[in-house]
Amino acid sequence: MSQPSLQQFKLKYVEEVNDMLNEMEGAILTLEQNPSSIDEINQVFRVMHTIKGTSAMYDFKTVEKITHDVESIYSKIRDTQGSVSKDVSTLTLECVDLLRHLLNQPEDGDDALVNDFLARVAAINGTDNRTQSNNTSQNGGDLPPQKNICTYYMMFAPEADITNRGVNIKGILNSIKDLGENTIFTRSWRDDQADNGKFYMYWEAVFATELPFNELEEIFLFVHDEVKLEKIADIDLFSSEDFKEQLATYQLIETPIDTAELKAISQLLQPQQPESTEPQQPQPPQIQQPVPVAAPNHNAESERKIIAKNIEASDTKNSGIKVDSEKLDELMNLVSEFVNTKAEMLLIADKYDIPELHDIYEKVDKLSNKLKDNALSIRLVPIESLMLRFQRLVRDLSKELGKQVDFVTEGTDTELDKTIIDNLAVPLMHIIRNSIDHGIESVERRRELKKPDHGIIKFTAFYSGNNVFIQVQDDGAGMNPEYLRKKAIEKNFIKATDHPTNRQLFDLVFLPGFSTAQKITGISGRGVGMDAVKQSIMKLRGEIEMDSECDLGTITTIKLPLTLSIVDALLVSVAETQLLIPVYVIDSCIHIRHKDVDESKGRIIHEGEPLPILDMRTFFNISGTPPEERIAVMVKYKDSRVGIVLDKVHGEHQAVLKSLGKYFSNQEYLSGGSVLGDGSIALVLDTNKLIKYLKK
Repeated sequence: MSQPSLQQFKLKYVEEVNDMLNEMEGAILTLEQNPSSIDEINQVFRVMHTIKGTSAMYDFKTVEKITHDVESIYSKIRDTQGSVSKDVSTLTLECVDLLRHLLNQPEDGDDALVNDFLARVAAINGTDNRTQSNNTSQNGGDLPPQKNICTYYMMFAPEADITNRGVNIKGILNSIKDLGENTIFTRSWRDDQADNGKFYMYWEAVFATELPFNELEEIFLFVHDEVKLEKIADIDLFSSEDFKEQLATYQLIETPIDTAELKAISQLLQPQQPESTEPQQPQPPQIQQPVPVAAPNHNAESERKIIAKNIEASDTKNSGIKVDSEKLDELMNLVSEFVNTKAEMLLIADKYDIPELHDIYEKVDKLSNKLKDNALSIRLVPIESLMLRFQRLVRDLSKELGKQVDFVTEGTDTELDKTIIDNLAVPLMHIIRNSIDHGIESVERRRELKKPDHGIIKFTAFYSGNNVFIQVQDDGAGMNPEYLRKKAIEKNFIKATDHPTNRQLFDLVFLPGFSTAQKITGISGRGVGMDAVKQSIMKLRGEIEMDSECDLGTITTIKLPLTLSIVDALLVSVAETQLLIPVYVIDSCIHIRHKDVDESKGRIIHEGEPLPILDMRTFFNISGTPPEERIAVMVKYKDSRVGIVLDKVHGEHQAVLKSLGKYFSNQEYLSGGSVLGDGSIALVLDTNKLIKYLKK
């Protein structure tokens, strides 16, 4: 197996830092609602400190400088038990944007941008003690509260290829120095059994810091396997001259530090609670010279790392790994091929009447279903992953437009296929942008209407059958159907003699070139937005509709399938044309004869009520004479039921959905195709659009 390249390590670093920036961005948005939240303040400080340390390792000097200066602001806020002002939260969000830019773009050429930002940080840093603090010590005037400082031991023994991975050793050592008072020992050892007795170096450090153990681990995230980290004491041992003298003796000894000995010393320095009323003289521990131990073994034969895993029950977390989306796509392709191969096996078993093969097929079928469900579940991502960018959008755009808007979410743990999530972000952002720009009124207008100053945009997601519904609702101005009608007549979308329903008028919003904006701005008004939104949703095999009421608000509803890859379907045919109907839309199947059909009205009588039908032979212009007895598959959409008339039903089929390609992109009543076990193609019907066609 080839070794990872420097570029791969850098990409991993950038990925990890972007995740931390997302985490911090969420904390800042929370801080704007609760500026004194110590949890969020600590979270921002921790992320800045971690990025600073990891950036030093990879020699990202500009990123290190920026995070160091912003960290200083939050350090002062923590020390003074202060709150985060609007200026600081805005500057920190700008820091997030700048760091993302620097991590994904060459650093040279951004000097002016960086210098301007650092100048504004310096201005806040210079006045932070006066502007941010809202608390003083009860006992010491302006003195900050006592910090909880602990003492740690760390051994850093890098592998021989560490420089090839782009890690800056000096940066790691500087990260230790930034943590607080410290002593660093440079060690070397010689391996006489390999590499011609070459010398290797490693470092030991003892330092005191207020950062907890788990945050220290994050700083050394990218050299985790080469670091041994251990807590020595729950106090600052550097305040003791005896401890410093003991450390000085280790400076002269070329053997690893005995951490057990340091812990024994720390016990003497920590305050002890008396066990009885009679004073007892503590007995000093027997301090011996450190016993020489074997040097870290980098022998290729044993491949033993020197890291000692520090696992505490309180720090135990659920394990997880990140997987590239391309690998997930490849997994789904393999599952799809497996499903098709399974279908071929059944055809062979039926054709040659092989009972043993039927038995094997049943086992393979069970395994196939489990594999399919597992692969699909791996691809499912909670909608919550999109919320951060929406919160940021609402925050920035409402500020730009001078409006006050609260963003409320519900059901964000609802999961969708990753491909759908990736393609859903842009249309949803456009819908939310429209809600802020067109929907939510100005504060003055809301007061005239006796509404609260703060408008609300509510994002809701929920399951319904095999679909996910997403709704974006605002309590703004809403849409006036009569105004929409006038606009439609003005733009020649309808005639003056037409009298469409409110639902039909709201649907006009999704037409190309139709806009309700009073003027064109940088945000909206060109009539291309909602049309593009609808096209994006349709590509995901979804549907979108709007409903609105004047001065009460607008609600946009999106219906989406759980996954785009595999669906359980009913295989049917008309003459030689094979079709697939998703099982979740089927209500029932009934046998009908030609005499049962009222062709003039396009309906049949089913269970005592007339139901509309759509004959696929006529609809798709398929030639030939239909059989005397046919099948009507009753499909449902909302409150409507329609009979899809076909020649024959072949049974259920696991359809691996494939795109029909650009040549069939205009076939709006077909949502895709699937390869059957015999290699033939079956087309997947979009029954919802067929029902809409029939209702026109």
